[in-house]
Amino acid sequence: MSNQRCTFIALALVALVASALACNPPDQMGPRSAPGTVTPYVPVTSQPTAPPGAEATELPPSATEIVPSPTATEAPLPTATPTSIPPTPVPALKPTVAPLDFAPPQYVDSWEKKGTTNKVVLKVEIVGGVPPFTVSHGPTVQGTTMNRVFYIEFEWASCKSAIVQSITVESSDGQKVKKDYFIPVANMPWCAP
Repeated sequence: MSNQRCTFIALALVALVASALACNPPDQMGPRSAPGTVTPYVPVTSQPTAPPGAEATELPPSATEIVPSPTATEAPLPTATPTSIPPTPVPALKPTVAPLDFAPPQYVDSWEKKGTTNKVVLKVEIVGGVPPFTVSHGPTVQGTTMNRVFYIEFEWASCKSAIVQSITVESSDGQKVKKDYFIPVANMPWCAP
């Protein structure tokens, strides 16, 4: 091996040992435990005797018992004290609401013969606004719904005139839209051409 190579290896080894000692100094190696309380242990092998001329007294039973071996007393771990953190108030956000609207019907969605009249069903598709919606057909409130599709039912007997009426939809956010609709006789399926 060349002298230059041996010097390089020696320097690398010294640098490795120095960095290991710098990261883990000898006084901080390994975990340290909290100092415990040690109870001294004195083994009792025989009963003590009184010096000559002294009265012999009996020792209490606790003096002759064997004391258990010392153990380190662990300090109790700190416990977390629950604290009440008040919630951060969140400002009320107004929902972004699209303008209330619906397309007025141009045809009968379905119908059913009912004696001399027909039970007619119109479909209203609501966009925008905030449910619940109140739907009126002419002056009569047809109902309230959480759905964006609402069916209006009424009776119609004539094949001589178009159905002309108004529909009003009111949103719970205060928006209100009223539209007239017109269904010609040609779009009434119960009327024969």
